Amino acid sequence: MRLPTPVRLASLAAVLCLCACGGPGGPGGHGGRPGFAPEPITPLPTLDAALRVSHVELPDGLPVELLRRPGGGALPVVVYLPGLGQHESAGQRWKWAWAEAGYAVVSLQPLDEDLNAWRSELARTGEFAALGRLHYGPGLREQRLKATQTALAQLRASLPAAELDWQRVVVAGYETGAQTALDLARPGPAWQPQGVLAISPQPEPAPPMTVGPATPAPTPLGVPALLVSSDADLDPLSLLRESAQRLGVVDAASPWARWVVLHGTSHAGLAGTLPTLHEAEQDVRRGMSRGVGAGGEGGGGRRGRGGGGGMYGEGGGGGAGAAGVARGGLRSGSASEAARADLRQALQASLDFLAAHLRGDTAAQARLQNLPPPRFDPLAASADAQRRPQPRPGRPGGPGAPDPATRGDARPEPPPR
Repeated sequence: MRLPTPVRLASLAAVLCLCACGGPGGPGGHGGRPGFAPEPITPLPTLDAALRVSHVELPDGLPVELLRRPGGGALPVVVYLPGLGQHESAGQRWKWAWAEAGYAVVSLQPLDEDLNAWRSELARTGEFAALGRLHYGPGLREQRLKATQTALAQLRASLPAAELDWQRVVVAGYETGAQTALDLARPGPAWQPQGVLAISPQPEPAPPMTVGPATPAPTPLGVPALLVSSDADLDPLSLLRESAQRLGVVDAASPWARWVVLHGTSHAGLAGTLPTLHEAEQDVRRGMSRGVGAGGEGGGGRRGRGGGGGMYGEGGGGGAGAAGVARGGLRSGSASEAARADLRQALQASLDFLAAHLRGDTAAQARLQNLPPPRFDPLAASADAQRRPQPRPGRPGGPGAPDPATRGDARPEPPPR
């Protein structure tokens, strides 16, 4: 899915507004159940008309999306790396917020293997843990890092320096993209960004039947990092038993790392990806008919095509109501529900991180220093999991009750690079 046109955005908003009105059974009811009144729909964000969206193709055929506000000289750059099954146009809620704040956002999916993860043989046969070990494991991890470094070198050489300031770069990513962003933050690479932003980061999994620590050593950091997760950020691949295990992705004592842990936001909600018009129509229709089903099957496809969420169209930002109908009448666990997740705290922290490390904003730096230590609420995550429909056999994920994460001491923020 390319970024929606204004017409398609208007259509999408109209479709989602339908479930704020009286559905089957008339006003005040839902599917014939008296007394059920869905909550009003939270409006989806729309793309600022002043922003310019363009697409380029690298020599090896890799598609790249560029989002920026024209004029104003060379803009600081945010490179965005999407997750499994997602193409370069995913993560709109994050990217649009950064572009509207005056940053040039360059996004790309480095590996075809990641793009087509949900069309693989492992996915078709339901071997989701094996799929996770493959994509987060050392082989594809190293390939993804090298492909990203090659693509960034080509972009620095080809995109005009008069419009993009490659001396001021933050690399952001979701899922496997977050893993690569953190790899670029390790001490040693010839080129490093000024900072990294990791959304729903995941430690590299240990091989099956391993005796000893559950995961390899955390990634050391050589540049500032902002990490975003949630107490309901459950692993759809079941490699992590609880969301608090995401803390192990970096050294807990590192002065470079700051965390934002949201409350009740699902793993799919953290992706910040908007549904396609087709997904939105299906989600509203099934929600109104009290359908309980799995999420959108987007993702995959050839380069530059396909849906935005893949299997991660499942899981949503709000709790399920009766018969699997989410708040606002949307189908529980749908891509449309996930797109309504409350990301405001994380979006503001990400803007502060960019301002502090790409523009030297001292007020933003002070707000980052005041971020609380990461804490995962096991009761909230457990309640969220219990509200959701149980996954069907062969589907990824499963609810779990996280243990409390140890509250660390507040640490000073390193100076901007």
